[in-house]
Amino acid sequence: MSEITDNLCDLHIHSKFSDSDLTVENIFKQAKEKSLRCIALTDHDTVGGVNQARICSREYGVELIEAIELSAQHQDVEVHVLGYFIDSDNPQLSQELEKIKLLRRSRLIEMADILASLGLNVDSQELMAKVGDTIPTRLHLALYLLNKGIVTSLYEAFRKYLSPGKPAYRARFKYSVGEAAALIRQYQGLSFLAHPHIIPNQQWIEEFISSGIDGLELAYSSMSQAKKLLYSDMVKKHSLLKSGGSDAHGSYKEFTKIGKVTVPYQWVEEMKSRRQVLKYS
Repeated sequence: MSEITDNLCDLHIHSKFSDSDLTVENIFKQAKEKSLRCIALTDHDTVGGVNQARICSREYGVELIEAIELSAQHQDVEVHVLGYFIDSDNPQLSQELEKIKLLRRSRLIEMADILASLGLNVDSQELMAKVGDTIPTRLHLALYLLNKGIVTSLYEAFRKYLSPGKPAYRARFKYSVGEAAALIRQYQGLSFLAHPHIIPNQQWIEEFISSGIDGLELAYSSMSQAKKLLYSDMVKKHSLLKSGGSDAHGSYKEFTKIGKVTVPYQWVEEMKSRRQVLKYS
């Protein structure tokens, strides 16, 4: 195993428990190979991979932040909120996430049925059988369309059918951004607005900050330097925390890999200090 030489962290990684083809062990193996000190497992609306991640964290000597990426909704647009240091073992949280999973299933079935109504060879039952027990996401539907030969790439699936404003897109999420932040706070976590640069109306960001989020994701592969400076100013103005990472999804998103985007461990220390102020254990 390589020796950790830098205090670098990747705080945005997905596993097979949501919409990646990376196993938890493979995530930690890659993190170790990249000499990362700390990573966060941020699967969509689930903490199902946390138990295995704890084991791998000890085995590979890479610190784990137990985290989640909650899906919220604002004016029929999907907005993601990262929750770090969340109490993954809380049974009430498990019950809440199960409700979200059911909503996600009904949403994906609705989107598949819309595509079928447009004359495409889409069967929602076949799709859900392929999804299995993982958290259903638009990426699963995009992969289904690709495997059926309906599209030639995942990009085409989103561009033609699955992005906001396209025929099959539906939001249908349980929380507003403020409610997602409150839920994360309820379970002892810190909430961060994920990839703020892709939010269609940038004026919403100040509104989201007012709703109670703790920080902004400042490091992301497709974020311009101008946006980074803009969000850095927001962080200073509102005394927010900072996060960032690769948003790795294995081979499903080739533009980014584990460790491609890193942040300093100092940012993690600042998160821990904020939690102490909030009297979290």
